[in-house]
Amino acid sequence: MNLNQVKQRNSKSCNLSCALLTALLIVGCADNSETENTFVPTISVNPNISLDCSGIWEGSPLCLERNEALLELRKLDTGFKLNEAAINKNPSLLDKIKSKRIEGDKFYNDEFYFKARDSYSEAVNLISAYKQTNENKVKKFVLDINNLLTLGNIEEASNKLDKGLSIDPANTNLLILQSRIENFFEINTLISSANRYLAEEDYENALVKINSAIELDTIRADTENLKLKIIAESNQFYFDLYIRNAYKNLDQVNIKRAIFNLEKARNIFPNNNELAILEKSLSTQKKDFDLKNFIKDAQLFYESENWSKSLENYNSALLITPDDPELLNKSSRVKKILKIFNDLNSYSKNPERLSSTNIRNNFKKVLDNANNLDLNDEEGLLLLIENSMKIYNKYSKMVILELISNEKTFVDIQKTAQYQPFKVELIKLYPGKYVVIAKRKGMQSSRKEINILPEMNQLSVRAFCDSSCQIFESYDQTSLNDVNLNTNIIKAAPQIKEPSLSNYIVGSKINKTTFSKNLVCNKPTKNKTFKLTFEVSVKSNGFVIATKVIDNSESYLNNDDKLVIGIIERALKKSRFKLPKIDGSSSAGKIKYTLTVPNNFCQE
Repeated sequence: MNLNQVKQRNSKSCNLSCALLTALLIVGCADNSETENTFVPTISVNPNISLDCSGIWEGSPLCLERNEALLELRKLDTGFKLNEAAINKNPSLLDKIKSKRIEGDKFYNDEFYFKARDSYSEAVNLISAYKQTNENKVKKFVLDINNLLTLGNIEEASNKLDKGLSIDPANTNLLILQSRIENFFEINTLISSANRYLAEEDYENALVKINSAIELDTIRADTENLKLKIIAESNQFYFDLYIRNAYKNLDQVNIKRAIFNLEKARNIFPNNNELAILEKSLSTQKKDFDLKNFIKDAQLFYESENWSKSLENYNSALLITPDDPELLNKSSRVKKILKIFNDLNSYSKNPERLSSTNIRNNFKKVLDNANNLDLNDEEGLLLLIENSMKIYNKYSKMVILELISNEKTFVDIQKTAQYQPFKVELIKLYPGKYVVIAKRKGMQSSRKEINILPEMNQLSVRAFCDSSCQIFESYDQTSLNDVNLNTNIIKAAPQIKEPSLSNYIVGSKINKTTFSKNLVCNKPTKNKTFKLTFEVSVKSNGFVIATKVIDNSESYLNNDDKLVIGIIERALKKSRFKLPKIDGSSSAGKIKYTLTVPNNFCQE
């Protein structure tokens, strides 16, 4: 498009602009009606068009000025629309804006674009100035209304509010003030109620009322000040109340409640000097209170046999009075009981450890200490001591371990005994767990854990290495004590008969001197005559390890019969047998031995 074409187009548009301008002037000269105050932008100039000032038009003053005029026209239309309501209320301003717009349109259509730009700009400035004036007026109204509300002049504040809203009905600050004015009297009523409750020291309801007032108007200073006053008086009231109650609690020796009230007061005024005075009074009584409670709890725990808790409370009491001799004695006693209690439980729960001499001896020491305690009502502890004693006695009776081998095998009982190759060996061991090892040069050794139980009479273990090393075990569960007590079987006076069974050592004879020497009677007996047979376990040197009755001729035995049995049994266990030699050596084993007990065995 060349410049001539632009002029031709503008000439054509000028005809339309002149027609519209004539129409606008006719309207302007008509009667002063409501439509005269309504601004209708001319359509002779479209503010939304612009020229492309690139290419051959680049840097053209005409093109640039036209675009500047159109930019100002767009500002004018936008500003007018945003402030239309206020401008329509000012006819003089509206006429000036119309005039400048028409003037600008005429200059534009006559292609005096820089003049059109200036006319549009003057109209924009008229709107901006009017807007700024109104904003300043509204700000002044807001300030005045706030001051009037502070003074309580509601009527004048309402008048100024109306004036402000007439200028800017949507102003946020004016709308807030409108709400404050509407709620003013309700807030005053709430303030009066809060003051009444405050006078009555009903701080809870006073806070409810003043908080309701603040919710209606968060700006009023008098409501905030009243709330602070209510909180301050409330804190002082409750602080004084808690302090008084704490002293009252001290008078009643209610230490827990006194501490409770002290902490309540501390939460209100943590640095108040009265707290230190109260704490000093409380400290003395608290020591006495704590001491009594520690001693009381210690005794209660003692009675329930909770030894650890009892000791804990006695120790806490000693922290208050460390030199009290009675507390020291009680604490020492409970400490001793607690150690014995724990030790007894430890040993009783793991009785297999009693196979160790040291552990068994330590267990015995604990039992001795327990029996030395002066106990009366400690039923649980007494029962534990009794059961522990039974366990100790049960695990203190040795069991015969019979080792059978093939005279080619080395046998070890770990940490207990070692044997060169043998045929039969007998050893007495306390109940517990042992490890038997069979080994032979050039072979893989064999290990086996055996558990010797207290109810066993004898345990047999075969350990040998032939083509390989192996270990087997078997045991006799019959208890010697059970036999003696329950079946009335007795051992009799000496009259030797040869054994008849092939599994007993044949040809063994008792040393009568050792047997007779140990037959000791303490009082006369009126026993009857009877016969019995028993089994004797002996070492390879012939000394007796244990006896076991396997037959008797009487089903009923009186007390004197049993007394004689005890005498003969003790003597037999101290006796020695002469064993036959096989291949030049004697072997340990069992002997079947039959005796006849004469009547009136022990005489005066």
